[in-house]
Amino acid sequence: MSALAWVAFTVCAVAVALHYNSTGDSRFLLYAVPGLIMLLVIPMTLAWMSRRSFTQASEQFGTKARSCRIGKIDPKMIGDVVRISGEVQKISFRWLNRPHFHIKDETAGIRVIMFTAPSNKIFVGDAVEAVGIVMKHLLTRNRLIISAVSVKRIED
Repeated sequence: MSALAWVAFTVCAVAVALHYNSTGDSRFLLYAVPGLIMLLVIPMTLAWMSRRSFTQASEQFGTKARSCRIGKIDPKMIGDVVRISGEVQKISFRWLNRPHFHIKDETAGIRVIMFTAPSNKIFVGDAVEAVGIVMKHLLTRNRLIISAVSVKRIED
């Protein structure tokens, strides 16, 4: 679950506790407790489903991906499935379970975006292999990104 989901759950749990403490109305708990449980179950289920879908996509795309250097990725490759290797320079948006990995090899660097947390923990400085589709960056159309289905740490 993302940090945002945990914050929402915590705020709602505190509100339920405060309301029950001030009113003592146990009938309120008949609705509040299942609601709190759903605030945990729904994001966990969605994260599990997303990770499962990405695993399946990784297996499917993994065989089709062509290995290339980051510096060789150009606009003609938009929509192509690629496999890159490099070192993680920076990680953004991890707290939302939508990590953006800034990966650099000896030729260039590129942003690799995932829409779920990878199956293994990845840290700045790790050597990784990413498989995904080359796309235009949403905000700056002149930059390219990789929408990844997998980012895995390379074990030495």
